[in-house]
Amino acid sequence: MTEKKYIRIPPFATVLMMGTPGAGKSTFAKKYFKSTSILSSDFFRSLICDDENNQDANKDAFNTIP
Repeated sequence: MTEKKYIRIPPFATVLMMGTPGAGKSTFAKKYFKSTSILSSDFFRSLICDDENNQDANKDAFNTIP
């Protein structure tokens, strides 16, 4: 049986996840962080075109992120 590993993140830290589309960044974030603490390109794409997976909306989505 493998030992569980933990990462301790300070309360006011910023966590940046980068990777290819479909790598699981948003799934990981949704599992381990409060939804009110996540800014994701998936979320902003869904605001632009109602489809968080539509990569064609990236330009507009990234221009929307504060």
